Amino acid sequence: MKSSTKDLLKRLKLTVGQETVFTGSTELGSSLCGEYARAIGDFNPLYSDTSVDSNLGLMSVVAPPTLICDTFQFYGVDINEDGYPLALFRESGRTPLRAGNRYEFYRGVRSTDVITLIRKVIDVWMKRGRSGELVFQEVEVTYYNQNRELLAKNIETLYYPSNHP
Repeated sequence: MKSSTKDLLKRLKLTVGQETVFTGSTELGSSLCGEYARAIGDFNPLYSDTSVDSNLGLMSVVAPPTLICDTFQFYGVDINEDGYPLALFRESGRTPLRAGNRYEFYRGVRSTDVITLIRKVIDVWMKRGRSGELVFQEVEVTYYNQNRELLAKNIETLYYPSNHP
């Protein structure tokens, strides 16, 4: 195992159990909900047409379920050259790649919601692959609205390949 991979594994193991809390500075907004829905190819009018939402008794546009799990608007403005929030990966000095996600959704997200997420590192391990040593990190991210209602949970598996900066 390369020294850098050993060092990375050691540094990341120290993060197990650490929690970080991020809260968005504004509501999600109906335009973000509609734009995200179009970007993922979901043209359900619930995500963009306020008249449909009001006809159903909703007070605002509804967000596509994965919007809060796929966007970084909650993390602040410090973004690295790859477009990832610096606050997420300070401990590794590297940008990880996604290896998988397990989503659970509990409640609909409204465009008027202000999102708080709690990110907790739950496991770190190393595995040898065809391209060399890979360091894996499993992170649990829970999402709440301004009323502290649980919206979603995402168990995300990330990996740090030995040849990736």
